[in-house]
Amino acid sequence: ARRLTDWAGDDSDFVWSADGKKLYFTSDREFNTRLYELDLETLQVKSLWNRPEDVSRLRLSPDGKQLGFWVSGSEGGLHVLTLETGEVRRLVKVPGTHWYGLGGGDFAWSPDMRWMAFTYRGEDLAWNLWIVPAAGGDPINVTRLNAYHSQPAWSPDGKYLFFQSNRDGEGLYVLPLQEEPARTVDTDLKFEKPKEKVLVQIDFQDIHRRIRKVVNQNPQADLTVSSEGLILFLSEGDIWSVSYDGKETKRLTTGGGISSLRVSADGKRLFFIRNGELWTMRLEGNNPQEKVTFTADWERDVRAERRAAFTQFWRSYHRGFYDANFHGRDWESIRKRYEPLLDAVETREEFATLLQMMVGELEASHTEVSPAPGGNPSPVTPHLGFTFDYTYEGPGIRVGKVPPGAPGSYPQTRIREGEYVLAINGQDVTLDENLWRWINDKQGREFEFLVNSRPSKEGARVVKYRVLSSSEWSDLHYRNRIERLRKYTDQKSGGKIGYVHISGMGFSNQVQFEREVYEQVIGKQAMIIDVRFNGGGNISDTLVDWLERKPHGFYRPRDGAVEPAPSRAWDKPIIVLMNEHSLSNAEMFPYAMRAKGLARLVGMPTPGYVIWTWSLQLVDGTGARMPQSGVYRLDGSPMENNGEKPDIQVWMTPDDWLAERDPQLDRAIETLMR
Repeated sequence: ARRLTDWAGDDSDFVWSADGKKLYFTSDREFNTRLYELDLETLQVKSLWNRPEDVSRLRLSPDGKQLGFWVSGSEGGLHVLTLETGEVRRLVKVPGTHWYGLGGGDFAWSPDMRWMAFTYRGEDLAWNLWIVPAAGGDPINVTRLNAYHSQPAWSPDGKYLFFQSNRDGEGLYVLPLQEEPARTVDTDLKFEKPKEKVLVQIDFQDIHRRIRKVVNQNPQADLTVSSEGLILFLSEGDIWSVSYDGKETKRLTTGGGISSLRVSADGKRLFFIRNGELWTMRLEGNNPQEKVTFTADWERDVRAERRAAFTQFWRSYHRGFYDANFHGRDWESIRKRYEPLLDAVETREEFATLLQMMVGELEASHTEVSPAPGGNPSPVTPHLGFTFDYTYEGPGIRVGKVPPGAPGSYPQTRIREGEYVLAINGQDVTLDENLWRWINDKQGREFEFLVNSRPSKEGARVVKYRVLSSSEWSDLHYRNRIERLRKYTDQKSGGKIGYVHISGMGFSNQVQFEREVYEQVIGKQAMIIDVRFNGGGNISDTLVDWLERKPHGFYRPRDGAVEPAPSRAWDKPIIVLMNEHSLSNAEMFPYAMRAKGLARLVGMPTPGYVIWTWSLQLVDGTGARMPQSGVYRLDGSPMENNGEKPDIQVWMTPDDWLAERDPQLDRAIETLMR
């Protein structure tokens, strides 16, 4: 094998020319992502796009004479380049970056090149499938549903458009382009290989009503219809095939790890990547597979790669950061100040730190940078299941506290507060740096503790149990703390107020919240929802939807209990507890609850760490996050760097925390009891 390009940055999105003599690709070698042509004989690279907007997702027309692609920016959209003349025309205006669901999505040429099918997220916030004449004209929404649609794939005979959707459960769907001669349930899809030139005719009258589901297996990537009429796609990490009529579904590979599925022009062979290796498969018999082996020389210039990654990072923010004004900073000037420092960078960690410092000047949240993977892993320290009394200097370790639920709190493995641990796994221990040497990287193992009520081995006993991971220890402390606050609320309110803590804003937290409301709150006269120390997520809106439902009536069966309608409704007082450690979506939640008149807020102002962010991976492996959408209140004020202020501000001091006092919770209870 030979290397075709030598740019240290990102050369991607390769497309073969019709005659196989050229490659078309995108690259950031000239700062923004442009379109290039590579002559495979001379290896000469020619730019086909010299504008500042980014180009993405190349698709060659069936006759090989035109390239379709997305162009970024407020005037961007789906464009077509005529390769012979270099003429570029915009087919459809779709503003956006065309990254991460912002702007356009998948698109595909029809077999006769007279139509283009594409997806994008419209003003109704739904990803619908549209068809537009390739010569220009108004696009038509052919799916018309608030659902997700992706991966349009035309049938070679020009009669059908296949796609992925969740409109009636995730799966493979088909859209007949002409009115069918019989009812959908009485019509089988039949493929006949075209003998003449295909002419695609589309009847748009009620076209969305002709959509039907083909199979439930969900195409997750690379949906295509071969020239032989076989439908192929990736799902669950493997290659699947579906017959044209949907009656036969086969899993062609097992074991997962497959990506980048491509079908040969004659429809008889597949090419794909399996766990980083190139493979082929013949679409006949038992579908024999063969790994493509080759030898290639590869030179890596780490400094050039870091410089390319630096440019990629800056360019990504330049194109995609949610605020075009960059919080009032000059992003170009910032680049010029930091770029010369690259010459002093020697390690992955230093490079990540440089980027973090640069983006830190924007004073935006959700902009963390992590070093590229590599190097020796850091040691992992398990938790022994008890705290230490640091005033004791030895011999041994004097036990501080053994929290409920820890191994030492059970009779068979009891270790009491104030007792002495004199040896661990046969090794004498004290509270010094050597302790970590004996226990590091032994998480999940059974430890043997020599324990006594006095600092002597005479009369000591042996206690054995599996030590905890740091996350298990943190979770144990969390559960104990929340249970203590729940019982305290119940006792102080005389059983009138329920208490629920939401630790994060993920789907599992929503499920846990609803479960705990029914376990702990139903039947109470008021509810406290605590989002302190909540790192955020994406369930604020669904929580508010649940909480703003109000009863409109009730059900009363004969001799049965009265049930409200709807059954899951809450129309009693609520207080939301928040503090300076309520982050992101856990700041949006208290704001929404107050804005809708559902709750009062008690605690401390939140930090204003509120923004929608996406992940980036740079060419050297460095990881980063980039905010792409701002979050604003109805009055237009941003939530970023402008946290939510409580109705009743109550400070919790470090002494309160150490003494397990909670003045914020006390104030919430007092307010609800008035």
